[in-house]
Amino acid sequence: MRTVEITDDMQAYLDGLVPPRDEVLARMEEEAHRENIPIVDPHEGQLLYLLVRISGARRILELGTATGYSGIWLLRGTNHGNLTTYELDHERAERARANFSAAGFGKQALVIEENAKDGLEKLDGRFDACFIDLLNSFKSEEITRRVLELCLERLDPGALLMADNALRQGEVLHPDNQQARNVRHYNDLVAKHPRLESVVIPIRDGLSVARVKD
Repeated sequence: MRTVEITDDMQAYLDGLVPPRDEVLARMEEEAHRENIPIVDPHEGQLLYLLVRISGARRILELGTATGYSGIWLLRGTNHGNLTTYELDHERAERARANFSAAGFGKQALVIEENAKDGLEKLDGRFDACFIDLLNSFKSEEITRRVLELCLERLDPGALLMADNALRQGEVLHPDNQQARNVRHYNDLVAKHPRLESVVIPIRDGLSVARVKD
């Protein structure tokens, strides 16, 4: 069976099938495009929302807040749930807090300004879902592995583990830079992990989706 190439026109068609965003998300999308802020697009945001909704997750962990776009999608998938999210950049963390408040999640989103790995080392909490949006930012394969371990230690059976940029724009096939090697290493670890069942969905730049086994 021939696969469909995801051209710009096809992506625009897919995005057009996503329900219209409200004023907050629409503004954040415009800001991201204007200021080159990395966010998941509406198509992937809707998928994150549905995955959380279907799983019934209420306690969400996120690594890489940016300005809060993906966090809002994740929170909207919960039933009055909460989000703990890490962002090292102070300006982006402040903007995320303002955006969470504007979306009605000011009291449900905790933005922690700290390196995610260091923060996870001392985080005391259990979660139903985790979204990693830092695969392109880790400095080594060892850090990538350690972050995966730290996330799994805080996820209950049945929990979701998701990671963006799992295809690294195709560089995972022939990784010739550290970031591509990190992403490929993460994918291999998840695929072979005895506690996980997983798949990589070729949406946008690839979304790794795994479930912690019961």
